[in-house]
Amino acid sequence: MEPEIDYRAAFKKFPGATALLSSDLTIVDVCDDYVEAAGRPAEELVGGNILELFPHNPRDPDDTGQRDLRASLERVLASGERDVMPLTRYDVEEPSKRGLFAERYWAIVNTAVTAGGHVSMIVHRAEEMTHLIHESRKINC
Repeated sequence: MEPEIDYRAAFKKFPGATALLSSDLTIVDVCDDYVEAAGRPAEELVGGNILELFPHNPRDPDDTGQRDLRASLERVLASGERDVMPLTRYDVEEPSKRGLFAERYWAIVNTAVTAGGHVSMIVHRAEEMTHLIHESRKINC
């Protein structure tokens, strides 16, 4: 007899910043890498709306990260299909410095989890690519 697998414990160790979202975009759970990328404890993330927890940068009129993420999540909810976002600049508010945002670039994939013909959850995976952008700027200068 196979031992029962603790999927929640396995999820916590997923590589890459992964969050489970409900269909109303509430964060249901996060893996350890997501907590690290967010710079906040899981207790501060779980139960919050992803778009409220990660607001747009109000000091940058060209900041489209939140709008682009919302559009991707809405496509997933409408289609039930995976949505792979192009490399996205989504500045992140510094946890210890409210109101100050750090420039960040992300490769984001949002995947529908369907049940009974509708999207019940979204697997949101964001891989930070800021270091690659900075390296390419050094090379191109």
